[in-house]
Amino acid sequence: MKHLLLKPVTAAWLLLMLATSLSWWVGQDRFVSLIDDGNHLIISSGLVFIAFIKVRIVISYFMDVRHAPLVLKIACDSWVVLVGGAIILIMNGVIK
Repeated sequence: MKHLLLKPVTAAWLLLMLATSLSWWVGQDRFVSLIDDGNHLIISSGLVFIAFIKVRIVISYFMDVRHAPLVLKIACDSWVVLVGGAIILIMNGVIK
């Protein structure tokens, strides 16, 4: 059992669970009420940002891209940044 806890995949799984818990907490109405101006775009953008961090972790650790050639790592990371950034920009009305 100890050897399972020392694997990088276990750390990635724990990080995914923490990010999921953070997303759930941020998405709750209690957190929304902490923001006085009621700007839900900030919260939505934060949730999408957390989601794409999770996507990058899944690609790296569970699809074994971290052991792939550098070109594939760059392609996957570029995809995560471009798609995540585009979604956030579209949500905020910057891109129509």
